[in-house]
Amino acid sequence: MKLEPREDWVYWVLLAHYASTDTRKRYWKERPDDLHAFLRAQPEWNELEPKLVQEAMLLNALSEQGGSLITLADAEYPQSLLTPATLRPPLVLYALGDVSILAESPFVAFAGSRNASETAIQETRRLAGEIVQEGYHTITGFAKGIDAVAAQTTLELGAKTIGVLAQGLLHHLTQQLAREFMHALNENRLLFLSELHPNSPWSGRFAMMRNRIVAALGDFLIVVESGPEISHRDGKTVQSGTFECAKTAHQIGRRVYTLDLPAEGNQQLLARGIATPWDNPTPPSPPVQGVLFE
Repeated sequence: MKLEPREDWVYWVLLAHYASTDTRKRYWKERPDDLHAFLRAQPEWNELEPKLVQEAMLLNALSEQGGSLITLADAEYPQSLLTPATLRPPLVLYALGDVSILAESPFVAFAGSRNASETAIQETRRLAGEIVQEGYHTITGFAKGIDAVAAQTTLELGAKTIGVLAQGLLHHLTQQLAREFMHALNENRLLFLSELHPNSPWSGRFAMMRNRIVAALGDFLIVVESGPEISHRDGKTVQSGTFECAKTAHQIGRRVYTLDLPAEGNQQLLARGIATPWDNPTPPSPPVQGVLFE
């Protein structure tokens, strides 16, 4: 299912990507029904209005390529993204694929290293297969490594998967993915999501940002292989995206599991009580969904 374009989409784009922080805060506080009137009343409207035409054209291009916009006001917006407020739920989600997949249940989130060991890759295939056989679908950041293996295994076994991307849906990286996975998209078994402006390029910061969405949309998270929370590379301090995803999931009340592999991040997650060992071949029952988010 694809959402049909609406006139208010362009105002949501302005609010999400161009309005000031103060204006967005006012929106969260007031939740006005008429977004156009709300934006017209803001101090920066004279700067926002000239962007209407270009953003409307961009949304038209997105729609022509099968994309949709899910706004905070839509029934399709995932309620699991609305608690707790610390997760900064996106005002909009750009979608490519069958939006109704968001209503499917249950989902298991997978996270792991891009440069995964062969053992971790084999374990991901095994775990994803077990998960699918138990009736679960999967969600990942659709990065190379563990994410890619989990998603591909899910699709091969006939289940559904969601990929939360760290670039916009009109970026060439997403276009490449759409061509590569056209069959799954056409069969309504794959949904790409992004909170980013459609033209946004990939960045490490965006990859870290999207992890909170992966963590929130899953009923629980399986970390297959993680690097250490903090490492040092070329004189720079580097945070592990997989580790941060696990911390976020834990903080919002999602159960986090990891494999007892020698990877330093796995051992840190277990030692700190963020994750528990995945030693049961049968996945746990999905938790009762409460109102958790922002």
